[in-house]
Amino acid sequence: MKKFVLKPALVLGVLLLIVSLSFSGGDSDDYKVIKKAVQDNPKVESAQDVKWFKLLVVDNTTGKEKVRITLPFALVEILARCADDQPMKMGDSGTKLDIEELIAELKKAGPMSIVEINEEKEKVKIWLE
Repeated sequence: MKKFVLKPALVLGVLLLIVSLSFSGGDSDDYKVIKKAVQDNPKVESAQDVKWFKLLVVDNTTGKEKVRITLPFALVEILARCADDQPMKMGDSGTKLDIEELIAELKKAGPMSIVEINEEKEKVKIWLE
């Protein structure tokens, strides 16, 4: 896990993997309905702009940080633009994910916690500030 987490260019991959896993079992029609409802709701506004993509890995036995990565969100957007123009295929369902669109939607949503994973030995947090 250390090699994977230590490569900042793959941090975006971790984010995309987590999102793809959360949508891979669902129906693409459900995703479209939810996306439309969020876009059509004028009351939904971002409290702040997203400036940072952050990842933290903490050793649960010692309480010490093993890895802390902070990337400017602008760099994440650039990396997303460098990805192939083809949407990423998720699972066997044929559902596709447009990486640039995902990044744009995350930016619109504003600062938030994306995922927290607590395992026996490690805790992993990914969030936007």
